[in-house]
Amino acid sequence: MSFLEHLSSTDSQIFAFSRRNLLKNFLKVGAIVAMAKRSTKPPNSKSYPLPESNIGDLVASDWKGEFEEDITDFGEVLGVRYLPEAQSVFPANTWVYYIYWTHSTCGCDFAYPCYDGDPSAASELRRIS
Repeated sequence: MSFLEHLSSTDSQIFAFSRRNLLKNFLKVGAIVAMAKRSTKPPNSKSYPLPESNIGDLVASDWKGEFEEDITDFGEVLGVRYLPEAQSVFPANTWVYYIYWTHSTCGCDFAYPCYDGDPSAASELRRIS
């Protein structure tokens, strides 16, 4: 006795499906994919200026120490954010950068690497290679 002979009539109906349901399922999947592609575009992305630094760029920040000595902190850009409205000390329509600080020239290597979570303005940073 073959395998097909062992199948009852209800079992064979499991393997059969209508073309109408197949076409309907393909259309559903196509609609979902089309909606997903449409929603991944950021809104009004053309109105935002491009950031000066991107994620992964190496940056440095120069500042004066307690005794007016020149100190430079080095780090890597972890994230960027555009601020269309003024927030805290940042003016409107500006990019802020989140930096993972790796080392410094201040001599306090015990404090590095660190991520303080505070955003930095582009004017405070310079790109390095």
